[in-house]
Amino acid sequence: MFVIAAIANIPHSRAVKELTSKASELENSSILQSIISNGVTSLIIGSILIWIGLWVSAKANLGAPLIVEKLSGKPFSEVFNKKIVFASIFIGIILGVFILGLLKIQEFILPIGTAKAKHPSAIPNLFASFSAGITEEIIFRLGIMSLIVTVIKYIIKTKKASNRIVWTGNIITALLFGLIHIPMSSNYFDQTPIVIGTIILGNVITGTTFGWIFWRYGLIMAMIVHFISDVVLHVIGSPFG
Repeated sequence: MFVIAAIANIPHSRAVKELTSKASELENSSILQSIISNGVTSLIIGSILIWIGLWVSAKANLGAPLIVEKLSGKPFSEVFNKKIVFASIFIGIILGVFILGLLKIQEFILPIGTAKAKHPSAIPNLFASFSAGITEEIIFRLGIMSLIVTVIKYIIKTKKASNRIVWTGNIITALLFGLIHIPMSSNYFDQTPIVIGTIILGNVITGTTFGWIFWRYGLIMAMIVHFISDVVLHVIGSPFG
């Protein structure tokens, strides 16, 4: 899943370069080269991240319970609860609409400014939403959030991850999630305090939601919520034009 998702981001990555000052980089890189490069890199990095993520998430009582149950031989109907799946889709839609609403309100209060370049069209953004929903949840929720919760448990010498511990790990992870998106925004906007604040706040709101879903319902449901909210934001809404 991680490798496929990483490769799926190629159309968006190339579209961003075509629309920005990085267009010259495409002359030295064919689509096939990008597929091979992304595939090999993500296979190596993904294997390490997932192994570490599953190890530490088990210690934090988090992880990917649906995948574990499915691999244990249970029927698909017993593993994936339809109500939880539909609830995850609904939460993703509401989250995306909520962030779009906040961005529209911001336009009147603290305008973010004129974009330096156009955003990719809906199709590349759809691929990017699929890619982010899988890779970012594996990296940030399965990996980083689980690691932070495990470290906190070790420091305070407790075997059980209390609500306070999990929320601490969730919020710290969401802040990191926001910070990692700042360089991406530099393709479109000058890095003003308003832009940076907007990026961090938006991703903290979405990140804590993904973390809560991950904690309560596992990795797959967090991926679904992430994907759906990104589709609403970047495919349907296109908040930055």
